[in-house]
Amino acid sequence: MRTRLPRTRAFIAGMAAVACAHVAAPAAAQDPQTPPPASARARPEARQGQGRAAQQADRLEIAELQRLFDAYTVMQAQEALQLDDTQFGQFLPKLKALQDTRRRNEQARSQLVADLGRLTAPSAATVDEAAVRDRLRALQDLESRAAAELRRAYETIDQQLDVRRQARFRVFEQNMERRKLQLMLRARRGAPGQPR
Repeated sequence: MRTRLPRTRAFIAGMAAVACAHVAAPAAAQDPQTPPPASARARPEARQGQGRAAQQADRLEIAELQRLFDAYTVMQAQEALQLDDTQFGQFLPKLKALQDTRRRNEQARSQLVADLGRLTAPSAATVDEAAVRDRLRALQDLESRAAAELRRAYETIDQQLDVRRQARFRVFEQNMERRKLQLMLRARRGAPGQPR
């Protein structure tokens, strides 16, 4: 018999919707037709500091949103793959390892791309080409390493699943990603909603 946690699922889905709306709120709150105050125009360094702080806050909120979706994915996986409790108990640590691998590499990639953006910003007086080359090399190494780690994580999962469930897992992941994007779009439009 499968474990069913409808209240917990509803709670996680609701929290994901709230977090998504919270992430979208800063972007929606900026009115492009409203000119910035004179003090903001006069002090570009203050604007840059505020922009960096807002980006860091957005990264934290996005990371929290991703954790909520990971938890929601875990709860949906048992039903989607039709695993009994014993099978799911064996599958769960493998799924979490896949999620952790993906999240860790995405965070590292985001940091490297942010470094490249800072190093090559139009406002930079000079470009440190050696530093840019170093960051590009690090990004290529990370992408190769991440691909190998993800391949190993999928192989570990596939060892437990029959071929039908392997295919269902890929479809399930795609559907969950689509739900996440739909929820974010709904939150940006200001419409309430949560994944079903």
